[in-house]
Amino acid sequence: MNRKYIIPALVIAAGGLLAAISPANATTDPKVLSPANQALFTSDHMASIKEPGVLVYDFERKGSLGDAFKDTIEAKITKVWPDGGKDVTFHFLSGAHHIEFRNFEDYVGNPIFMLFLERDVRELHRLTKGGAVYFRNRIRNALAGSATVKPTSFGFGGKTVKGTEIRIEPFANDPLNDRYPRFAKRSYVFLLSDEVPGGFYKVDSFTPDPSSDTPLLDESMTLRELQPAHQKRADEGRDKVAEKVK
Repeated sequence: MNRKYIIPALVIAAGGLLAAISPANATTDPKVLSPANQALFTSDHMASIKEPGVLVYDFERKGSLGDAFKDTIEAKITKVWPDGGKDVTFHFLSGAHHIEFRNFEDYVGNPIFMLFLERDVRELHRLTKGGAVYFRNRIRNALAGSATVKPTSFGFGGKTVKGTEIRIEPFANDPLNDRYPRFAKRSYVFLLSDEVPGGFYKVDSFTPDPSSDTPLLDESMTLRELQPAHQKRADEGRDKVAEKVK
C-alpha cells in the first residue's frame, strides 16, 4: 500500500487551510526535501503507537500581547491500519479558543504541529491584519531554506531522551517585515524524538520584546502523555472556558 505522508494530504486538511504550510519544494520524494522538512513531513512519528490512544498536549499562551491562558490539545488515534497508518481526530483547545480541524485517515506521521502552525498563522492575522498567505509562506520558505537542525536532549517521563531541535526565524531579513516590526524576531522551535509517543515533544513560537524581559508573545504545545483510548478526555467535565492564568 502506498504510504500516506503528510505532504499530499495537506491540500485537503482543514478544508485546505493547511495547504500553504506544506513544504515549499513539495514532493512525495523525501530525498529532495530539506532536512527540516524531512523530519517534520515524511517521518513516521507515530511508528511506536501500535493501538488506539490519545496524545495529550499542554498548551500555554503568555506574554504582554493579549490574555494569557492554559488549555489542552488532544490527538486521538482511533484506528491503526495494517500498514502502520493512523486514523486521527482532534480536540484542539476548548471554549472560545476551540478550533475545528478535519480528521486524518490512514495517515503516516503526526499532523499536530501543522495544526499548531495553522492556529499561529490565524493569530498573527488577527493581531496584525496582515495576510495569512504571507505568514504561511514565510514559515514554509524558512523550513525549506534557513532552518537550523541539530541534535538535542531533553527530559520526558522521568528520563533524558535524545532528539532533534528544528529552529526557524521566518521574518528575519525579510524586506517586508517593516510592516510588522514587532514580529520581525519571531522564532519557532520544534523538539522531536523517536523516544516520545507521537514524535513531537514541544512546539513553541516566541516573540521577544526588545524593551522588556517579558516576551510580547510566547505560545507552546508540550506533550504530557499518551493515554489509553478508553480514558476520558483531559478537559471533559470542566468548564468550557479555557483556564485563565492568574
